[in-house]
Amino acid sequence: MTSAQLPCFIAKRMASIIGFAIASFIFLSGFSALGAMASGAAGTNEVTTSNPMRNQIVQVQPPQIQMVFRDSIAEIGKMGLTVVCNNELVGIALPQLGADSKTVSVALTTPFSAGECLINWKLADGSQGSIPFTSQIVSETTIVSTDGPTTDTTVPAVIGEVVMQSAGGGPRVGGLLGLLRIFEYLLVAAIFGGLLTVTLAWPEGIDYGVCLRFFRITWLLASVTMYLIVAITAMRNSDNTFVSSLNPFSWLDTLNDAAGLVLLLRFALVVGSFWVTFQPARVFEPATQVPAITLITVMMATFGLTRIGQHVALFTYIFGIAHALAIGMWLGGLLLLSRTVLNAPGEADLLNAVRGFTRISGVLIIVSIVTGVMQVYLLDSFNIFSTGHGRLNLLKLVVVSVMVWVSLMFKNFTIKRLSKESELTSKMAWRLRRAVSTELLVGILVLGLTSWMVPMHPPEARASGAGPTVPYAFREDLENDRFHVIISLTPSTTGINAMRIELLEPSRINNFVVKLIPSEIGYAGIAINVPLKRRGAAIVMGDGSFTLPVAGVWSIEISGATTTGELIPLATTINIKESTVVPTTTIPAEIAPATTLAGG
Repeated sequence: MTSAQLPCFIAKRMASIIGFAIASFIFLSGFSALGAMASGAAGTNEVTTSNPMRNQIVQVQPPQIQMVFRDSIAEIGKMGLTVVCNNELVGIALPQLGADSKTVSVALTTPFSAGECLINWKLADGSQGSIPFTSQIVSETTIVSTDGPTTDTTVPAVIGEVVMQSAGGGPRVGGLLGLLRIFEYLLVAAIFGGLLTVTLAWPEGIDYGVCLRFFRITWLLASVTMYLIVAITAMRNSDNTFVSSLNPFSWLDTLNDAAGLVLLLRFALVVGSFWVTFQPARVFEPATQVPAITLITVMMATFGLTRIGQHVALFTYIFGIAHALAIGMWLGGLLLLSRTVLNAPGEADLLNAVRGFTRISGVLIIVSIVTGVMQVYLLDSFNIFSTGHGRLNLLKLVVVSVMVWVSLMFKNFTIKRLSKESELTSKMAWRLRRAVSTELLVGILVLGLTSWMVPMHPPEARASGAGPTVPYAFREDLENDRFHVIISLTPSTTGINAMRIELLEPSRINNFVVKLIPSEIGYAGIAINVPLKRRGAAIVMGDGSFTLPVAGVWSIEISGATTTGELIPLATTINIKESTVVPTTTIPAEIAPATTLAGG
């Protein structure tokens, strides 16, 4: 190759290289453009749905932010994301891409603050956007105990008043307690009704060994049953174990309300009836007859005070006592006939005992029916079909009607057949015992229904709440079919406040929360996790931990749940005024947090 041809060769070679480079560039650019067209135009990806949504008002703190994009995302690690609420950054974790390559989830490490919020995002392909929303997340407040190391969260903080309430942290033993109550009614009725039947119809009974043995065994079983009932009730009303609740000296600390004191009185009377049951002749002796009959009568009458401590009419107790005495003597007389009088054939005195009880039973039937119907009216009024207690009472009346029918059949048989007999034969004793046992079984079913109804609260026997011992500026009673709460607030102005939350219904509750939400945008609400599990009152201290930041109308929402499901929430509003007190002024002395609740 000559020197003249060399420059020409080099020029051609350079032109070829440059042309190849230009062609390669054009090819690659076209390929990239096709790739971009396959996955969406560069920089045009957008969010189709999100949580929180655009312009949404958020009142519940979400655990994460979620965005669903229109097109697939290739490089999630290069995604940029910031969340700002009220000009404050919200802590977030690294974005995570879902299996569909379009869903992005971002966990929140810090909660939203109240105010205007903005989510800014940017993808690796240049797509970007923002999602504005408003946060009204309430700040969580839990009422805690200040009584030292105890873990009993049912003890509220105090603002100057002591709320007497039971902790109620014991196990659920309602089934066992209900069964023991049936035995309690039956055994106490056997002592009361049996002794009165002996007094009125069978004075010869105190000479029979089987009769003496009946009363002594009955007393022993009644005492043990009452002891277990008191111990289990004390355990349910405290955090003590069953073994520690067996100590009688601990009962006064947990059974210090009206119902507990009646239970202790009944236990003392049952134990004290030893004086009569082991010497039944005392119901005949002139010197001891009045105190002996008074003792067993008061013992049986305590069953008519079941609703003590609740808002009921005075006649409820009067008819309740009369009903308890009539049923007690009726069932007690049947037990005495079944286990002693009709135990074997005998002389004419056994026939006289049956005839005497038959005459008494007619009056007892009338008194039982009248007092029972009056109790249904006083406790349930016209709600016998709409409430559980009313329906049980209606069922009880039906069962009592069956018991009355059996009793009338027995009465008719006794009048017709025993009027011609001079002694009790084996065949007659067996037939009478079968009839009495049938009537007694129906009576036990009645006692079972009564035991079932004892812990229930009919519409006319709502639990009564003790009023606060300090004045509250705001106090409102909120109630629906299953939920009853009294809310008290003071001084109901901006700044430091104190609150009293009183639960009257239901008897047990979970997830008890009171929320206060301001109508003013940009201010956080307050959620109070009330530590009550049973009826009682919890108090939020006025020590600065509970403050209302803004004046205006606040919404109060109260929610909770029971074992049967969520309760229908209660709601009201309160008008909070601007405080006229200078910042250095504190809550008045009568509601200052100077006292803590001791004991529980």
